[in-house]
Amino acid sequence: MHAVLITFRSAVSAEEMAEGNRQFAEGLRSGAAPGFVSKTWLSDGATIGGFYLFEDRQVADVYLDGMFAEAVGKDPAFSDIRIERYEVDETFSAMTNGLAAMTVSGRG
Repeated sequence: MHAVLITFRSAVSAEEMAEGNRQFAEGLRSGAAPGFVSKTWLSDGATIGGFYLFEDRQVADVYLDGMFAEAVGKDPAFSDIRIERYEVDETFSAMTNGLAAMTVSGRG
């Protein structure tokens, strides 16, 4: 499993983004990003983003180059985009009820 932490600054308020976020979330839920496992939505004022889990690094690459680039990367309202990538240690994550434990148990 591969984890991606994405943060960026938004010049648009949370209220203005609510409908777009809902549509984006619906797309993720309905399979618009094959191999996507989960997203935890993050916000701290104008800094927003998400913690994502993907089946593997290649799937994450496809998401970042496609759906993410179209929705965020090309929008001038978003700046200071930061992407961090990590391999998930599923064994220890399962031992501590990490997010990977949810997907190992068949929830994701």
